Amino acid sequence: MDDARALARELAAELAALATPGPEGPGGAGASRPSAGADRPSLSGPRAILENGARFVSPTLPADAPFRSLKALVLRALRIVTRDQTVFNSAVAEALRTALLEVEALLAREAAGRRELESALNAARAAGERNAERLDAEEAARLALGGLLGAAERRLASAEDRFREAAGRLGTFDDVTADLHATQRRVDTLETRSDEALGRIAGLLSRVDGHGSRIDEAAHGVERLSQLAEEVRVLRLEWSALRSELRKEGGRAKTPARVEPVAAAASGPEPQADDPLSAGLYAEFERTFRGSEADIRHRQEKDLALFAAVPGPVADLGCGRGEFLEALRDAGREGVGCDSNPVAVAICREKGLAVDEADLFGWLEARPDGSLGGVAAYQVVEHLQPRQLTVLVETAVRKLAPGGRLLLETVNPESVAAMRWFWMDLTHVRPVPGPSLAKLMEACGLRDVEVELRSPVPEAVSGPVAASTDPVVRAMAGLVFAPQDVAVTGVR
Repeated sequence: MDDARALARELAAELAALATPGPEGPGGAGASRPSAGADRPSLSGPRAILENGARFVSPTLPADAPFRSLKALVLRALRIVTRDQTVFNSAVAEALRTALLEVEALLAREAAGRRELESALNAARAAGERNAERLDAEEAARLALGGLLGAAERRLASAEDRFREAAGRLGTFDDVTADLHATQRRVDTLETRSDEALGRIAGLLSRVDGHGSRIDEAAHGVERLSQLAEEVRVLRLEWSALRSELRKEGGRAKTPARVEPVAAAASGPEPQADDPLSAGLYAEFERTFRGSEADIRHRQEKDLALFAAVPGPVADLGCGRGEFLEALRDAGREGVGCDSNPVAVAICREKGLAVDEADLFGWLEARPDGSLGGVAAYQVVEHLQPRQLTVLVETAVRKLAPGGRLLLETVNPESVAAMRWFWMDLTHVRPVPGPSLAKLMEACGLRDVEVELRSPVPEAVSGPVAASTDPVVRAMAGLVFAPQDVAVTGVR
């Protein structure tokens, strides 16, 4: 009896479960609700209810169910009664499932149509915005055109006013005709005056032609003067050569009076046994008062450009320690030199320079005429007597090839600062001004003679007086602190 009651209670619970949704049914924790803003409503809830109900259309018993045999008998007994209901339930479930599928398809098509409608609306909205912009542009153009038309109308009205005013001033047709005749007479008068002016212009042109012929004659005269100047220069060269030849011939014909020894170079006169300034002492003397070899070479390297294209070797007379010959060698130019100081010659030969120990006059005279491309003598001419200086220039000109260059550098006697040191060298004879050297070179036939001031006084010595605004102070500074050296160059 107890077993029957327990079976009845279990059957009642299972029948109640048919009408009660599971956890995944509607209202359960697993039920899905449509979210706000979704494209279409969710049908997951109804689908879960159908699936849950389909399990009980044809109920089965688990293998481990209690009283399974008895329950199976009861189910077989009830199946006769519930068979039609089972078939009906299956048909209802299938119909509902089919309806759900069709509803889902309909909702999908509706969502796609809504998206297409939104795209069309967006395109229409963009087209409307473009139309609005075009309308705005057309409105602006219309306003601008209206402004232009208004301005044109105002100008037309102004032109009509001026036309009426001009017409009032013109008066009648007869007045206009009289004005035309008066204007024609003025034009005839101007044409007459123009013809007279043309006649005067023709006369002026004829006079200009006469002046042009005289200008041509003057130009020819200038050209002739240039030719004469060149002929004079050549004659000076020939005169210098002839005078040198006459001097040599006169020396061979008779024994001249005793001539003072010729000083050789910047290193001083040729040392004698009783000379208080021996060769070694003079070398030290030059190093102290002239400057270091590096300083002298740095200054003389600037003259390489003057001898860059000369037609032959360059001779350095009184080469001293050989700074200029070193610069020539390093620049790829051929250089030769001479000096009467044996200490200076030994220094040059240690450097591998082509230097002879000789008196510069004899050494230069022994060179063939026209064999040298350049002759340079740094700080030499102040050691010579005036007659010796003339002989030096004449001889150098004869030894130069055409196009060769002569350079003579000496102390600038127009600088008080330089003359302060001039007499420190006891072998100096007299200062030689640059303009005097230039005139001597021109007299001996050289051309393109130029005078260049060199070796400015350092600011540490001149001080601020050179920049003074006082004209007297500046004039005094220009005299006292003028450049210390002067170089004169000329071309054969």
